[in-house]
Amino acid sequence: MSNFIAIDLEPNGVFAVAGAARGAVKVTHATAWTGADGEPPPALTLDTARAFGEALRAKLRAAGAPVAPVLVSVGRDRVILKELKHPPVPPREEPAIIKFQAIKEMSESPDDVVLDYVPLSNGTGGDPTADRRAMAVMLRKDVFNAIQAMCTAAGLKLTGVTPRPYAVAAGLGRVFATGAAPAPEHKTDAVAALTLTPVGGEFTVVRSGETILTLAIPSPVLANENMLVAQLRRNLTVYAGQHPGHPIQALYLAEVGPGWTARLSSALGVPVHAYDPLAGALPSVPEHLRGRFAGAVGLLAGQAHGPLPINFAAPRQPTTDRDPAKRRIVIAAIAAAVLLAGGAVFGYMVTSEADARVADLTRERDELKEKLEKGKAVATGATAIENWSNREVVWLDELHDLAHRMPADDSMRLMSLSATPYPVVKDKQEAQSRLELKIAATDARPVNNLVSATERDNSPTNRFYVNSPVSVLGTLPASAGKYTQGFGLVTKINHRAPEKYTARPPFMPPKRSWGLFTPAPENSAELAPPPSEGKSAP
Repeated sequence: MSNFIAIDLEPNGVFAVAGAARGAVKVTHATAWTGADGEPPPALTLDTARAFGEALRAKLRAAGAPVAPVLVSVGRDRVILKELKHPPVPPREEPAIIKFQAIKEMSESPDDVVLDYVPLSNGTGGDPTADRRAMAVMLRKDVFNAIQAMCTAAGLKLTGVTPRPYAVAAGLGRVFATGAAPAPEHKTDAVAALTLTPVGGEFTVVRSGETILTLAIPSPVLANENMLVAQLRRNLTVYAGQHPGHPIQALYLAEVGPGWTARLSSALGVPVHAYDPLAGALPSVPEHLRGRFAGAVGLLAGQAHGPLPINFAAPRQPTTDRDPAKRRIVIAAIAAAVLLAGGAVFGYMVTSEADARVADLTRERDELKEKLEKGKAVATGATAIENWSNREVVWLDELHDLAHRMPADDSMRLMSLSATPYPVVKDKQEAQSRLELKIAATDARPVNNLVSATERDNSPTNRFYVNSPVSVLGTLPASAGKYTQGFGLVTKINHRAPEKYTARPPFMPPKRSWGLFTPAPENSAELAPPPSEGKSAP
């Protein structure tokens, strides 16, 4: 048995199941992430994929789901479907011609989408020259990349990405096989599957195991039952117009509550059957949520019977026929030619190059040994100098930074400064020096600000300063003026490399007129102002 995790991404919820998928499906775990139990999942984009995946991983763990490869389904509104006709070609060339046809008819850039396809029954009556039909399905690459990023963040390996209608169609086959709902009378009968969510739904027509038509149910039509019935009638009419020879025999509705089957059956004129995608498994899942697991369980059902019909994680690619015998002959001929023509030359070149390389390495080794012996004394001295320098406190830089930390409002004065280095000991020192300040201030606020400024100069990895609690020295004499309070501050200082002093104290340049000398005129008598009337000049 192969274990998988199947995740159905709805616009307003995530529904995931875990279980075995090989031949038969066994669902062992299920979890639903909706707004009913807290914050609903965000819209999945490349920006939200990481957080989305991490939250999803937590929910899967809480549900007890084991780590396993992941299958993901996306809604009908996230993909583009195009039915194509193409001439009959060998199977190895089919992917290339279908991709060419799809690119011609789509409006999206080929670089912006991931394209896969599934062949359709052609109804050609065995005519080998008749055109073939295929359903091409495209998913935007930004959506696919977001799904990949989500799985990476969740620690899960992405195995398959498929449209939800194909998963629901596979799940419908499982429902018929287990007897959870009555199967159609004939395997070739066309039936429709309806899945509904609070913000929309999907209408999918299946015939002979193939998805023939799928249409999105827009959110506004769910406002009342009459609008939903009218939308379903339109969908039935669209299908009947495209496939008049295969009318829909029954509609299968994933469980959304009691009473719906009878009302829709009488309104649509076709039999309506409700089915439980989780029939026979996980009775603890609430009734109102069981129908919304149709896509997730359908993923397991599709994987159980072989590769998914549409898989954007591994789309169909052109292949090339290879004759193993011919390939071996070509390889042998090439190998013989190389050995005969270039063996001797190649051997001589390799030997010569190896000899030269050995000689160079030997000479380099001897030179390095000689340099190492000569540099031992220098290295020992340099190490001693470095160890000594690492215990040094650069006092000019410390005073520079202390000036930078002093308040600019003249609210405190420094009465004394005492710097005392600690003696060098063999053991690890508590600090390299001790700085003691005695401060006169108007109050405690500027002193506390000075302590805070000192603490801010510590880096996240190095504590250059360790402040002791501020001590109060008492009230100062009246001669101190407005600086009436005395405080003491002791700071232990560790070594700080010169390039780590980055403070730049603010500096106001002097006015241009400050300090300029105006020379006296050479002839002061001539330049003196004239005397006032009635007075003689001095």
